Amino acid sequence: MAAKYTWSKLTKHAFLAGVSEPHVLGKGGGGFTDAAEPVPHPKAKVTVEQGPDVDPAAVVRKLEAYSDLKILYGPGEIEPGRSDGSVLSYTMPAAGVYVQLKFGQAVEADFRRTCRGGVPPSQGHAVGLRVYGGSTLDCTEAPEAATWHDKDRTLVAAARKGVRAACPSGSRALGKS
Repeated sequence: MAAKYTWSKLTKHAFLAGVSEPHVLGKGGGGFTDAAEPVPHPKAKVTVEQGPDVDPAAVVRKLEAYSDLKILYGPGEIEPGRSDGSVLSYTMPAAGVYVQLKFGQAVEADFRRTCRGGVPPSQGHAVGLRVYGGSTLDCTEAPEAATWHDKDRTLVAAARKGVRAACPSGSRALGKS
């Protein structure tokens, strides 16, 4: 039985998924390995507010198609910010205090699912997540001054949260937050 979904109130926003301790590099810069640890963030979920239960994975797949975002994960499928076991190495060209930030993206919408054959409709809310990437940020630079975020306000806000958590007191990255 094929289900038809209609969607409303679609929103997308970046969030901080992981942050490292500060890496202090002396004259000439240097290298370090990925050490970002997960931080609390939104969770993928599907809630039914009216009607029969739905398959959460199927709802998130439909949300993925509706939102035009690829690789959207549903409940229990992925935890942005967690290491997948791979180790990334970074080399920074100058002295400074650097923090690593990992980001995710939440996609949310209300849904209504209808089916043929006398099955009552279901209404609810779905949240899917995707891994959004990461960045190494210099604590001497405000997140707004960096170019990696393409002026995405939700990504800048997530980066600000990361620098507040990790950069030493008095760092320029903290600004007047």
